[in-house]
Amino acid sequence: MARNRDLLLNSGVLYPKAGEIHNAHFKLCWQLRAPENRDKPLDAIPAWQNLIREVSASPAEVAIVSCEEFSFSSDPARLALLKEHFDVRIVCYIRSPEAFLQSFYNQFVKDFQTRETRTLTRYLAEENPFFLSNRVMLEKWLDVFGRPAMTVGRFDTAVRSGKLFREFFESLGLSVPAGLQSPSPDILQKVSLPPDALEYLRFSNPYLENEAGHHAFVVDVVRATMAHKEAFNTTSNGILSLKSRRMLRNRYGAQNVWMAKTFWDQTTNPFPPSETPPPPEGFDARPEEADVRTLGRVSAMIRNLMLD
Repeated sequence: MARNRDLLLNSGVLYPKAGEIHNAHFKLCWQLRAPENRDKPLDAIPAWQNLIREVSASPAEVAIVSCEEFSFSSDPARLALLKEHFDVRIVCYIRSPEAFLQSFYNQFVKDFQTRETRTLTRYLAEENPFFLSNRVMLEKWLDVFGRPAMTVGRFDTAVRSGKLFREFFESLGLSVPAGLQSPSPDILQKVSLPPDALEYLRFSNPYLENEAGHHAFVVDVVRATMAHKEAFNTTSNGILSLKSRRMLRNRYGAQNVWMAKTFWDQTTNPFPPSETPPPPEGFDARPEEADVRTLGRVSAMIRNLMLD
């Protein structure tokens, strides 16, 4: 949407500049959880002040604020003030527990703020993956904005059908304008790295000390590996075993049944353990971590691909 801001505005849709970085509104989330803003009302936080002003001054009928971090790092109660200014709608897309965890971990390795150095297995053993608790997360938003204001979709089915963007717009009563340009390369930072490339970055993380240029560096690594993913699949870190996947579906099954009843009028688990997709072929024969030889090969391959 950031790439098509003018086109959207001509269609009556504002994609605000306030709080935006890397084509999404991350700064809004970051400022919400910043220690110095913890006790401030929303309209006393600079990025949110600017957002309210920008949206209020725009001739657009609809404004879209978009960031994945709203789902798990924000307290919706602090956003209640928005209802005094606007008719707020919440749109959220849900993934299966195993798909979300794998994607989340991959992103934690790539992001400068986290620069995760543990394997996925160790991360899962040591951390509470609170972000997989869909009922806990969604009830907070329900309490503030109410059921009529909320739309919950399935990320996997929307992506497979190629209709994610269209579904999102239709949930807001909008049509996708014709002539949209493809997103900027910045969004490649959100594309999951294959295991060997992820290992290259994970082992590099303790020594990546400068935030400046880090986002662009990760984009370059992703871009270099995208056309040759099969060459970066000799290790298994970042991929869950079949038993782990089923365990997660069982663990969060009750929460996901509640979600299906609340938002989809369904009475069954949308992610049944019996239908868990297996890991890639040959997964069990791969080492979890890369050795020195693998890291050297991957480093050389990425370097060569960047020069192509």
